[in-house]
Amino acid sequence: MGVKLKKVNYSRTPIEYELTPYEILMDDIRSRRYTLRKVDGAIPQSVKKDAHAMILEFIRSRPPLRKASERKLPPRRREVTPREQLLASIQVGRQL
Repeated sequence: MGVKLKKVNYSRTPIEYELTPYEILMDDIRSRRYTLRKVDGAIPQSVKKDAHAMILEFIRSRPPLRKASERKLPPRRREVTPREQLLASIQVGRQL
């Protein structure tokens, strides 16, 4: 009749897991385990102007773009399709 297996008392071992940094942070926020310091959030006006000036200087340093009507494009290359390649190889085979 086959092999009879002995019954075993099976209990699942508890799953161990580690919290992700996001979960640790959210847990700290929920349980209020932090102290916030007052911060002056104002950005000095000189920093704002410097960043704006740097961006404008970068834009001005680029060469000016030409109009599309002034640009001359090279003639478009004709791409051979796989079907045309197959037909060409068949024709070359006949000439031999």
